[in-house]
Formats: sequence, structure tokens, C-alpha cells
Amino acid sequence: MSVFDAVEWEARPTGRYHGLHGVPGGLGLSLAYLLLCVVGIVVYPYLSDVQKMVDYLVLSFATVPAVMIGVNRTPADSRKPLWFLLAALVSFNAGNVAWYWYVFAMGLPSGDGTIAGIFAALGQVFMFCGAITIVARRGRDDVGGMIDSTIMSMAVGGVLWNLLLLPHLRDVASPQMSQTATCVTVFMLTGVFGCLVRLLLTAREFIPALWFLVAAMGLSLVGVVSVALVVDPGSSGRPAYTDMIYLAGYTAVGLCALARSVVRLLQPGPAPKDELSKGRLVFLGLALCAMPAMGGASELLGRDVDTALLAVSTAAVTPLVMLRIWRVWSERVRVLRYQASVDPVTKLPNRHEFANRLDASLEGGRPVVVLFCDLDGFKAVNDRYGHAGGDQLLVEVAERLRGCVREGDTVSRFGGDEFIILCVDTERYDATELCRRIETAFREPFGVDGEPVRIGASIGMVCHDRVEDGEQLIQRADAAMYTAKQERRETPGVRTTVA
Repeated sequence: MSVFDAVEWEARPTGRYHGLHGVPGGLGLSLAYLLLCVVGIVVYPYLSDVQKMVDYLVLSFATVPAVMIGVNRTPADSRKPLWFLLAALVSFNAGNVAWYWYVFAMGLPSGDGTIAGIFAALGQVFMFCGAITIVARRGRDDVGGMIDSTIMSMAVGGVLWNLLLLPHLRDVASPQMSQTATCVTVFMLTGVFGCLVRLLLTAREFIPALWFLVAAMGLSLVGVVSVALVVDPGSSGRPAYTDMIYLAGYTAVGLCALARSVVRLLQPGPAPKDELSKGRLVFLGLALCAMPAMGGASELLGRDVDTALLAVSTAAVTPLVMLRIWRVWSERVRVLRYQASVDPVTKLPNRHEFANRLDASLEGGRPVVVLFCDLDGFKAVNDRYGHAGGDQLLVEVAERLRGCVREGDTVSRFGGDEFIILCVDTERYDATELCRRIETAFREPFGVDGEPVRIGASIGMVCHDRVEDGEQLIQRADAAMYTAKQERRETPGVRTTVA
């Protein structure tokens, strides 16, 4: 899909939130901004030095009002990433003005003065914070995928630095400070770019603002690499195409902010299935050993090894890999614990979990009431409708019982057609009222395969009024339930016996 297709798609009515009333930013403004930037980039190589300066500043400054429009369109609680982007653009533009001041006003051979460099570094920090904030908001339900993307993209950045950038910067005797700044920038951009690509692959919908942001980060990375490879220290200028790459990056940032879909970009994204597949494990293993392998290869080829970078990168990637493995392990443990404590049919706590909660309440000295409930007529329903129909009935019974108890009480499937209820900090009178609510809930027929079915229940109720453990309390409630079942009548209903 081209940029023009994306802008046209943005103009289609979607019925979603499109921003505050009266705020510009429709198709006309986006196309006008895009046209201005495209024309400015195309003519840039053919302009004089002064004209290039004016053209560059106009296009870079044009992104500021574009992002301000995006800020106004976005809900107040989602504006932080755009504020970071706005701060980054202001810093970049201040650096650009300082750069041109050094070149044209002061006649210095290079515009990379102290002030310009400070503003440029500050802009990179703000841009990184804005992109990371977007990643954190959009990908907060895909933490594992974000970690994987960061690890792999940082490994790619390390390979790019060791094999391509560092040898060239050393050959041209680039200052150590410049090498460090370039190295940090490359690692930051590759890490963010990898996370944004992950968001793109898991979006499940076309979000033009996300595509524009990915393009902006990609162009920024290409621009940094290009400048590092073609510009020598102390040179009076740089090739026009490097400036054109940066201008294209500015354009992408502006289009991201002007896109109506920026509102959806700043909302939480889908939660992909988090699995450490064989392929992903291989990638993580390669990422973990990429930097040490590069250091070993450089040593074998007789090149100088960047030991500081090797140590820092390994120290940064290894904890991420360990964190990734820990997250998968802890998620598996959580799932196993859930499966061990939940009935698979009704999703209620199972017998084991109920016993644990009852024992915990008794150990705390809290007054409890236990209701043992056995369904009357369930076997006939199970014989007629099969096990699927029986399971459907159990699910409906579970829902109605949950609707009868208070928050904090426990409804559990004890086994078969037996349910058991734990009421904590409850007197006998309150438990009697609960039985009445259950009786009322069972008066309405249940639906099984689209047909109404009436069943009853026998309930044994027991209060904790003597020294006994949880198992003894359950046995007393079970015995009371059987006493209630002996009073079975022809008409289905709820019968309760108090032990």
C-alpha cells in the first residue's frame, strides 16, 4: 500500500473516534502536507546551499504543527507519546538552526558545534522516549514478543556496528565521542524499530499511523548509518541524499501525527499467543551469542575488538533473554496452578481448591457456613441429552449459584452433579436467606439444547459451631444433604436440611 493509499484510507468514514470537533486534519490537510514535503525533498538536490537550508528548515519545522494537531485530536490520557515526539522535533529543529548558524553565520567548516550536538542528542532521547511509550502502550499485552523483538533487533544493530560502522569510523579517525554517540543511536533505533515491526505484524488491522511511525524510525536509522559511512570528520558538508533521507523521516512523523488512526495506535493492541517455538528459541540463541561471535571473528581477522561494547551489549542482552525465559516459565506455572484448582466444565474452583479455602478460613478463626448441594433430576437430563447437554446444564447451574452468593463467597463444583458453597463471616440466618435465593433461582427452567428443563436440589447446611477440621465440616454438610434428599417430592424443588 502506497503513502497515497494510506492517506486516502484515512479519509474513509469508520465510525470510530476521529478527534475533537473543529480540529483540522482531514484528507485535504494530510495531502497538502504530503505534497509540500514531497516537492521539497525532490527539488532539494538542485538548490543552492542557502536554498537548501531554507528548504530543510521549512520541512523540518512543518512537522511541529502537524504533531500539535495530532496532540489536539488525541484524548488527554493518551497524549504523552505525542508530547515526547513534539519535544523531539523542537530539539531537532533547534539543533538544525544551530548547525546552519555555525556553517553560514560563523563560517565554520562543520556545523557539528557543541550546541547543535546537544540539541541533536536531546532530540534523539525524546524521540526514543516517544517511540518506547507508544510501544509500551500498544504492546503491553505482548510483553514476551516485545522482549524477543528487542533482543533480535539489538543483535542486528550489534552486527551492523561491528562489521560496517565501527571499522569505517576508525579508518577515518572519527572522535571517540562521535563513535560512542553513533553506537548508542544505532542500538536505540534498531531496538525501537524491531518493537515497532512486531506491533505491525501483530496489529490484526491496518493502522496507517503505525506504518508511518515504522517508516520514520527506519528512515532515521538509515540516515544515521548513511551519515556515519559517508561523512568524514571535519568535512564541510554531506551528500544531499543523506539530508533527503532525514527529510523523509520528518515527513513520516508528520503523517503519523496527522493520521486519524493515531488514536488507535495509542490504544492497547491485541495479545498474541506467547510461545517460545523452536524457531524463536533459535533466534534468541543466535542473538545471545551474536556479539561474542563478532568479537571472536574480529580477533581472528586481526581487527581491534570493541571490548567495551562487547561487555555492555552482552550485559544488556543476557538479562533480556533470562527475563524472557522467566516469563514463559512463570506463565506455564500459573496455567498449571489454574488448571489444578479449577473445574474444567464450570470454571468454578474444584474440590481441592475449595478444601484449601475452607481450611484457610478455619485456621483464621472466621465463622463459616458450608452448603452441600446435590442436583435432583440431573441423571434423567444427562441420559436424554447426553454428556454435552449435561455439561450445559452444569454450567447454567454454576452461573445461577454464583449469582446467589456474595462477593468473597466460594461456589465450587465438588464432583459429578454436586456443588458446595463456602460462606465466610456469615451467621445461620444469612445462610438461610441464601438458601431462599437458591430456591428462587431454581424456579425458572434451565435451557438445554433449546428446551426448558426443570430440576431440583437437595441442600445440606452446616455452621462451624464446634472444634473440627474442614473435612469433618464437609462430611456433616454431606450427611445433611442426604437427609434433605430423603424428603424428595414429585415436584422438583429445593429442600434444605440444617445439621
